[in-house]
Amino acid sequence: MTRTLMGVSAGALVLALASPALAQDAQGEEEANTITVTGQRASDKASLESKRKSDTTAEVISANDVGKLPDQNVAEAVRRAPGVSVATDKGEGRYLIIRGIEPNLANVTLNGQTASAPEPENRNVKLDDIPSGLIGAVTVIKTLTPDLDANAIAGQVDIDTVSAFDKKKFFMGARGVLGLYQDTDRKAYEGDASIGGTFGPDRQFGLVVAGNYSTRPSYSEDVLSSSRQLIGGNDLPAEIDQRIYDPAIRTRKGAVVNFDWRPSDAVSVYARFMYSEFGDKETRNRFRFFFPTSAAGYTGLTADGGTIASTTGRRLLRSRQEITKTTTYSLGGEFDVLGGTLTIEGTHAKSKKTDPIRDEVEYRASGIGGTFTTSSDDPLGSLTVNAAGLNPASYRLNNYKQVSRLAGEDLNQFRVDYSIPLNGLGEGSAIKLGGKYLRRERFQDQTGRTLSAVSATAGTRTIASDLGPSTATTFDGRYTFGPTIDFASAQAFVFANAGNTAQFTVNANDQISQSKTSDYEVNETVTAGYVMATIKTGGLTIIPGVRVEHTKGDTKAIIYRAGVTTLNSGFDSFGSYEYTDWFPGVNVKYEFSPQLQGRAAITTAIGRPPFVNLAPTVTVDTGSNTVSQGNPNLKAQRSFNLDASLEYYFPSEGGISVAVFYKNIKNPIFATTALNQTGTFGGVALTNATVSSFGNGDEGSLTGVEFAIQKPLTFLPSPLDGFGINANLTLSTSDLKVPGRTIETPLVGQANTIASGQIYYEKYGISARVAVSYRSAYLDTDGGLSTADVTGLSDGYFGSITTVDARIGYRFTKFAEVFVEGTNLTDAQDYYYFANASRFREAEKYGRSMRLGLTLNY
Repeated sequence: MTRTLMGVSAGALVLALASPALAQDAQGEEEANTITVTGQRASDKASLESKRKSDTTAEVISANDVGKLPDQNVAEAVRRAPGVSVATDKGEGRYLIIRGIEPNLANVTLNGQTASAPEPENRNVKLDDIPSGLIGAVTVIKTLTPDLDANAIAGQVDIDTVSAFDKKKFFMGARGVLGLYQDTDRKAYEGDASIGGTFGPDRQFGLVVAGNYSTRPSYSEDVLSSSRQLIGGNDLPAEIDQRIYDPAIRTRKGAVVNFDWRPSDAVSVYARFMYSEFGDKETRNRFRFFFPTSAAGYTGLTADGGTIASTTGRRLLRSRQEITKTTTYSLGGEFDVLGGTLTIEGTHAKSKKTDPIRDEVEYRASGIGGTFTTSSDDPLGSLTVNAAGLNPASYRLNNYKQVSRLAGEDLNQFRVDYSIPLNGLGEGSAIKLGGKYLRRERFQDQTGRTLSAVSATAGTRTIASDLGPSTATTFDGRYTFGPTIDFASAQAFVFANAGNTAQFTVNANDQISQSKTSDYEVNETVTAGYVMATIKTGGLTIIPGVRVEHTKGDTKAIIYRAGVTTLNSGFDSFGSYEYTDWFPGVNVKYEFSPQLQGRAAITTAIGRPPFVNLAPTVTVDTGSNTVSQGNPNLKAQRSFNLDASLEYYFPSEGGISVAVFYKNIKNPIFATTALNQTGTFGGVALTNATVSSFGNGDEGSLTGVEFAIQKPLTFLPSPLDGFGINANLTLSTSDLKVPGRTIETPLVGQANTIASGQIYYEKYGISARVAVSYRSAYLDTDGGLSTADVTGLSDGYFGSITTVDARIGYRFTKFAEVFVEGTNLTDAQDYYYFANASRFREAEKYGRSMRLGLTLNY
């Protein structure tokens, strides 16, 4: 049924996009023009005008007249801006990559204040947590000024919610959406509503209230290999690891309340509240087929494949739930004081990420076999498993792993800014100074244990006793999958016998390791001050200034030593860091004419290390003579940035621009592995140990150029004058100096080519667009590169991808629009590889999706 609905919807979408003139007789030219300026064209015009007026290099994504961005979350909306790409998860944008700099080095703010992020590993803010229906505009600032946080090597992403004073009159709106997804009959639902306006004497009060709810079920398939191996001169995957996510259900909830009071032109007071909740619940069936490690395990082995007579396999099922909640309160105001403008704002944000269940049951088999193919022309290859590998009775219960996790952050900040006009230098000139205090308290607490099945009892139970529906193949028939596991059945058996040591055993040291090695606390304070000037004379604007930031932090973690550490052990490893940095910079803008202006900037920035790297965790394994530890002495990354651009704005509407940029980044962070280390680690003396940690390298650099054009084709004769185009292209290159390497290595997240193009039509009540996005491959190795790999053969890349999306809406009254949206219409797949595209690492397919909706606004 879903596929039929999607087919009908897709056909309607294509037909409507191909026939924009069909609705000419529905409305007159005057009314059509009125409707046109309230749609995408109006949003694009507002965005371009904001960019034009900005004194820095920035890209602005404005919402349309009812405050709805054109995509499902903030990351999806911004990814079409010049120089911006996204890191995705299950086909949805999650993190922004600005000009090829990893998301960990971007600063995300909410209404100008630092946004909280409960991600336990990094400083990243998940932008798919925030529903787009709650947002008024998003600004990507590429050149910093001293009044902005310096922790933004990539740039700053400022998310603004709507104020009643942003609108000229009372407004309200609502939207309902039904979503259809390929390969699943489950439906997605989304709804949001907003209402706001000014009121009271002289309309001095303003209030906006908005809410959003959505649920998105999906089906996806994933296949990967954890590593590569050289067998008989053939470069082969170490395994074929298939994963089916069904169901995977994402739920978003959110609310915004903004109150403003403007009793006079000299006083403005406001209160802001935002709540967002993201839930991710999934069931993952997994089949791991291991390739033998020697040529003797193969027959007929060639570069194109071979047969495996006997190997091992594992089938697993994981049930996982993740809930992220973020609440932000802000109170502030602007006041005319002594001829200047004083701005004061305080913000408290609290975020919590809970994984109440990450349980996984595992069954293992030996003596299974199959035939596989692989080649440089078709690196995904194929796998056909023999009868033994498809027999549920071949797989015996091995273990049941229980994991839960809690992570969170409390963020308190206060800022004050004072701007004094210097109109004697030119209208709009001013000197501005201020300061900011920010304190964040971050923690992670994980609990885990593994119930190992006793081989003579529970270990004799097979998947045949816990059998779920069978899946013949994945990836359109490439890989044999076979039987799946019924989680409820397996869990019931395990829980009924968990306390019986004749059935299951728990390794105490393993339980302690799972429960203690990831726990940490980090408290960090950043105190900042700045002074800057804005000098406007004629067509010239110069903004010189300097910012100083003092960073101080302390960290706590646990030293894990088998036989010493217990479940009751508290923090016993401590670290601290403290440093002060100065950030001089200057932004210059010159208006050659009303249509032509140029920009240039010299700026500096900092990128503080990920929290998980700073945590002084120490895990000592005397059996393997290895140590794994964090590094609270990591240096922050620091960058020197050069930017220049030229912008031309067409006399009627639209514009074209070109920009060049350069970044030099000191102290890049790497995963390190040191061999033959002798010393005391966590109180344990070791000789010739292997020590894994994190360290700083020398430097990296990035150079690039951006092109963008935005133009409604109003010069064409009617009805073609409703067409318009938006397009941008970013070309860049980078070089990262990895300790011990002589080969060239790019920066993590840097793609050589990013391109996006849209063609749209708006007239006669129709609002339609087709968007194509392309991104070339980039290095995406999690946790940084390893200095132990001097060849780069283990470097992981996210391959190139092209996606096509489309939308058509018809406004049948001034206040109502129906629409259809199609996402990933070409069924593009994510592809990952080691070092080069012929060395398969992972692929994921998540299919097409269609959304049908109704928007009401007043």
